[in-house]
Amino acid sequence: MKNDVHVIITAGGSGTRFSKSSKAAAKPKQFLNLLEKPVILHSLLKFQKCKEVKSIYISASKEYFNLLHTMAAKNKITKLKALVEGGKTRFESVRNAFNQVNCAVDDIILIHDAARPNVTMEDIGSLIKASQKYGEVILGVRVSDTVKRTSGSIIKETVDRNDLWLVQTPQAFRYDVLSRSYIIAGSKTDFTDEASLAEFAGYEVRTAEGSRYNIKITSNDDLLALKKIMK
Repeated sequence: MKNDVHVIITAGGSGTRFSKSSKAAAKPKQFLNLLEKPVILHSLLKFQKCKEVKSIYISASKEYFNLLHTMAAKNKITKLKALVEGGKTRFESVRNAFNQVNCAVDDIILIHDAARPNVTMEDIGSLIKASQKYGEVILGVRVSDTVKRTSGSIIKETVDRNDLWLVQTPQAFRYDVLSRSYIIAGSKTDFTDEASLAEFAGYEVRTAEGSRYNIKITSNDDLLALKKIMK
């Protein structure tokens, strides 16, 4: 029997970096318009369409709950099970949503940033298949540029890029692995993603090749680029 898949979408970010780059950002980037749809809706529609996905949970600020409920109803996002209030950090927001997930211990949890609207159905499907086989798997792309380590603006070292990856979302974990990872981490919360949490807890996490067009919106330039890519 295949594992059920449950998705956590993080939509609680305030978009500080984005607001600094765009005077027009009156609300968080995940709710801005991208090709006549809110940024977050692009991901919601794909997870709704994915037959392996059983349920969707969104962590967000309470002030956007009504907007999200309306968006889900209008676009028939029937897999949405709960909106969960986000925490002060991304780590806390994901953990809050994870605590609301009701599933079997060997089910798969996908964690995805709402600010990545261009993840493909193909990448979602291949990630789920890899997770069903290996357990903990994350999307990413290999580093192709030359990488330098600096002190201030002074180059100190050229880093070997052969084993370096740029990490993306979704990231996939078995429910019980993520649950135990939170327990092992205890009060430690300085994790930038759930892969680093699982690594800290002693679990092996694999990489799966994603798309370079699975861009995270952190600036107005990213939004403009995605408008061209996704047309």
